[in-house]
Amino acid sequence: MSIKALDIVSEKLTPVDIKNKEFKRTVWGYAPQEVVDFLDVTAKVWEKVQKHEKELADEIRRLSGEIDNWKRRETELDEMRDRARDDASNIRNQATQEAEAFFGEVKQKAEEVRGKAEQWLETVISEVEETEKKRDAIFAGLRANLDQHYDLLEQAQANVKRPLGHIDSREQQLPT
Repeated sequence: MSIKALDIVSEKLTPVDIKNKEFKRTVWGYAPQEVVDFLDVTAKVWEKVQKHEKELADEIRRLSGEIDNWKRRETELDEMRDRARDDASNIRNQATQEAEAFFGEVKQKAEEVRGKAEQWLETVISEVEETEKKRDAIFAGLRANLDQHYDLLEQAQANVKRPLGHIDSREQQLPT
């Protein structure tokens, strides 16, 4: 039953209406004083019922207000939860995008470093190969020079042995 329905019921019959109610008198009717006393008691009880009913209606209004307040708070909490969920999703998406961008930059830099390292390595290998070719050429040149000098030395030694025999004979001819 709604609060309005409770108010209407209590207003239909008031303690004053009960107290001032007039009854028709009949020959065989009730004793008038007993009816008046009963109506007085009934009016007092009804007044208490009305007071209690008013207190209950006030309590219902107060509790309805609290329920409305809690419903409003629940709605606010639902909205906050939804906003928090959306914010978390946005943060997660933004972090994912930033991480992907960062990873892309790192990958690009790594590729650049790798490319530079490969170029450097190719240059170093080329320089080493060229150095080895120069070394081989120098060794070949040195070997050729040494071989020529060796040949010259052998020829000179062969020539030196012949004149020595000639020098030995001259020594014998020299005066001492």
